[in-house]
Amino acid sequence: MTKSTAIRTRLAPLWALLAACTLAPSLEVAAQKTEAKTTIVNGAVHTDIAGNLINAHGGGFLKVGEYYYWIGENRHDDVLVSCYRSKDLVNWELRGDLLTRQSNPELAKANIERPKVIYNEATKQFVMWMHYEIRTDYSYARAAVATSSDIEKPFTYLRSFRPFDNMSRDCNLFKDDDGTAYFISSTRENRDMNVYELTADYLDVKEKVLTLWPGSQREAPAVVKRGRYYFMLTSFCTGWDPNQAKYAFATSMRGPWSALKNVGSPMSFDTQPTYILPIQGAKTTSYLYVGDRWDPSQYFNSRYIFLPLTFANDTTMVMEWASKLSVDMKSGKLSAKATTPKQLRIKSKWTGAYLAPLRTAENGANAIGNYRLDYAKEDQRWVVEPTGKDFARIRHVPSGRYLDDQAALSDKNKDDGQVWKIVKQSDGWCKLVNKKSGKALSIERSRNKSDEKLFTTAFDEKYDQHYDKQGFLLAPAYE
Repeated sequence: MTKSTAIRTRLAPLWALLAACTLAPSLEVAAQKTEAKTTIVNGAVHTDIAGNLINAHGGGFLKVGEYYYWIGENRHDDVLVSCYRSKDLVNWELRGDLLTRQSNPELAKANIERPKVIYNEATKQFVMWMHYEIRTDYSYARAAVATSSDIEKPFTYLRSFRPFDNMSRDCNLFKDDDGTAYFISSTRENRDMNVYELTADYLDVKEKVLTLWPGSQREAPAVVKRGRYYFMLTSFCTGWDPNQAKYAFATSMRGPWSALKNVGSPMSFDTQPTYILPIQGAKTTSYLYVGDRWDPSQYFNSRYIFLPLTFANDTTMVMEWASKLSVDMKSGKLSAKATTPKQLRIKSKWTGAYLAPLRTAENGANAIGNYRLDYAKEDQRWVVEPTGKDFARIRHVPSGRYLDDQAALSDKNKDDGQVWKIVKQSDGWCKLVNKKSGKALSIERSRNKSDEKLFTTAFDEKYDQHYDKQGFLLAPAYE
């Protein structure tokens, strides 16, 4: 299987689920007028001031007058893109739907992702760029453009196309200080990231400026300028599963750009980037990372996460977890509170799936399998109980039982078969080596096969940073 075929194969079931989500009933929050909120609570359901679920995934932000506008995907009924506004980034008001399936015949069967809007002072138009696909077909890989003279009114859809005949998927817009606008998008089956300069009216691509990190499979770009430096955040290409976000910097959008550097946790606090929002106040300018916490098992259970971005120096970006976040709009200062997660999920580097007791009885009631990430499933939750330096017992939360040397669950005992050495790797992942047997937890199944149990095998000191059958991530359950 070629790499491009592998990427399409990985995306195909996700796209089928996404298409189904446009027709399926959602996990709605009962609408009721809510009192004004003062803090952003990460991991919670985000509702607007009418008590309805906010639908703005893959979204972008734009400040117009005293309001911040949040424009993003809405997959309910025939809606494609919706618009919210807020003065404080906490209390959001729905202002309307900017694009629907009725906006243009080309949108009747379309899926729209990652819409972003910038304003063109010369034409006095708000210009939206987005990723265009057909609901049941992920091969279109086009950019699309729409305009409006009023950010709160429906946009006029213009067209979809491939920039200079290049594929275009995950995307973003960036408007520089001099008014020059850039379109950034994943291309070549998500292998590469292209940067384009737009025409003066922002309605077309003028020039392909450069291709970033060829073959690195980066997506979900988000760009911000701080001082002399431009920063770009991206994620790896793993469908809707979270992964390690990386950033790069440059003194010009035209480059050269630095090498990619890790930021945040190995799973980006269970998020994928969508935007970096500067908050300019009287005393300082702060920066907010905005990410989607996609739920691969239930799209409408996906959440939004807002985290502070800080800078250790001119070129070093830092992202830390915040359970709650307050924004002082006058001063521009952010106040964050973080609660350390007590529970975690265990992710296999080989399969990309998460450990849980087998959900079928044929392989034994105590055996451990691995399943697609599902935030609603309590059976994917574990607790690590240290027993000494680098050693720990691993307790399954719902059952209260412990992972043992048979790669199964058993009641707590004093046997070393329930004790594991955590052999840490440089990228934050680890290998789990049983103290009694000296064997490592492992999985051998095909990555396309589900519901097969884990086992232990001879510990292999070699480590593959991309796919390792003995590689696991003890991923905190950030909530």
